[in-house]
Amino acid sequence: MLQAENEWPIAPDGLPTRDAARVIVISADHHVLLVKGHDFSEPNRQWWFTIGGGREKSEDAREGARRELWEETGYDASTSDFIGPVIYRDSIFRFADRDRRQREHFFLLYTSRFEPANAAWTADEQRVLDEMRWLPISQLAQLKTPIYPAQLPSLLNRWMADGWDGKCVTIAV
Repeated sequence: MLQAENEWPIAPDGLPTRDAARVIVISADHHVLLVKGHDFSEPNRQWWFTIGGGREKSEDAREGARRELWEETGYDASTSDFIGPVIYRDSIFRFADRDRRQREHFFLLYTSRFEPANAAWTADEQRVLDEMRWLPISQLAQLKTPIYPAQLPSLLNRWMADGWDGKCVTIAV
């Protein structure tokens, strides 16, 4: 069971549900900073995903993205550095022995590569986050471990080639 189960209040449909903010951190040399994690109830089920997590009640998505970036990497960005939101995802997924819903806003952040410091990971994050790494965008589609959202590699390739078109991509899973 998650220690921070209160971060997932039960919605009227019976699902634990939370709002989240995520950051797609892209370096000048076309790498993206991703986290590899697993489900502690199924340790062999792993995936890559972007920096971010649940928003606090007082935060808007941009403020939540900034806080999550700092907590998970030690990188302090201004909310004005974020581009977007570039993706909105409403996803139902299995985690910690039950189905959950997460409504996520994703922002882009272009920066130089930095060495992430994860000193502010919560106890739950320490249990399920395995590594954080800069990965070449051009090689994401060849990874054996799934990436979430699944559309991220193709979106990153498009944004690197053409730039962001100013439209927020909506993903419902």
